[in-house]
Amino acid sequence: MKSLFAIGFLLLFSQGISIAQCDGKPGPDGLSWDYDDGEKESFSLFKFIGNAFTPDLVKETRQIRAYVRDVRFGILMKRCGDARAVDAIYLKALKVAEHNLARALFLSLMGTLEHRDVSLKIPIIGPIGVPLTFEEDSMFNSRFRNLPSRLYADTPSEGDRDKLQHFFAAAYVSYASESRDIARTGGNLVEWGEAQFVVGGVDDPRDRRANRHGERFGHDLLTVRNLLPSDYLNLPFEE
Repeated sequence: MKSLFAIGFLLLFSQGISIAQCDGKPGPDGLSWDYDDGEKESFSLFKFIGNAFTPDLVKETRQIRAYVRDVRFGILMKRCGDARAVDAIYLKALKVAEHNLARALFLSLMGTLEHRDVSLKIPIIGPIGVPLTFEEDSMFNSRFRNLPSRLYADTPSEGDRDKLQHFFAAAYVSYASESRDIARTGGNLVEWGEAQFVVGGVDDPRDRRANRHGERFGHDLLTVRNLLPSDYLNLPFEE
């Protein structure tokens, strides 16, 4: 009887931790989504001098990527789910960007880039690799493993990590241009170009769905500023 009581207590306690953390507040174990990715770093004179000459957007990109690859992000994603983790990335980007929405959407894109590089098909010359990120291998791999991947009801076994970059790119263009049409045209051109010029690329209808969800999210942010990505990930797909 005592063992059953103990098991029940542990289940309730762990559920309390999960609920608190998934709501954004620290759970009884002290872990929350709003951790400081630089809290354990020691002072470095060379890093301080380097940061003084580094553009803010580069520093902010490093910050959001460090947030995603942190072991705490992976722990919280397992407890709270992938959709909540997508929201956490966006909310962290908002904080880093001091609530500049366009900047936050761009940082969310930078934090969720899923490709190291792409190989372009160039006539006569042949394939040419184009880097998309200059992260060190270990940093990129850590961030890649932590990217939310279970985004849709029809997500395949290998996951949907690549859909986040489509979602946030479309959201950024839609918000910055104040036009869903521009975002949609840009997204369609990217899909067409990927099929024509990227080695192994295809015009993927599931990419187009992520584009549509992102463009609507970004455009709606023009009028309602407290929306979250998870509100849009399972909307009906608009052709």
